[in-house]
Amino acid sequence: MSTTEVVDRAPKRRRGIIVALIVSLIINVFFVGGLIGHVVFHAQFGHPPMGPIPRFERASREMNLGGAQLAAFNGMIAALREHRRETFQKNRPLFDQIWDQLAKSQPDEKVIADLLAQADANHVAFQKAATAAMESFMATLSPQQRAQFADLAKWPQSVPPKP
Repeated sequence: MSTTEVVDRAPKRRRGIIVALIVSLIINVFFVGGLIGHVVFHAQFGHPPMGPIPRFERASREMNLGGAQLAAFNGMIAALREHRRETFQKNRPLFDQIWDQLAKSQPDEKVIADLLAQADANHVAFQKAATAAMESFMATLSPQQRAQFADLAKWPQSVPPKP
């Protein structure tokens, strides 16, 4: 290999190293920016609210339920999950049909309204079943426990509100 060939390769290697360093710097800047954005967002807005089932589970742990109360609670949670799954399975095809209608150049507004009414009826049936499951569980609690469970379960955040 001649000296000229070695000299010609040196700038190409240097360019490759510089490009690699620039790409690495860009990736690091995006990573650090995302991390800072995440921290700032959560510092400003707090944690996302918990769903109802995790809130209920947290409430039951804080109340130290046992025996018949814990069995009733577990039955309520199982019923809520089952009814939620059934409602999703009933409503998903309805919303798929709504999207199919909306994709048409001339969507049929009556069909869309009927599909929405069916989805709404399924959701109302879910709410009634969920309420019945909750009432069955709450019947096992003392009046003080009912009030405590209701307070713990209705917090929209993952931490209790400050007094």
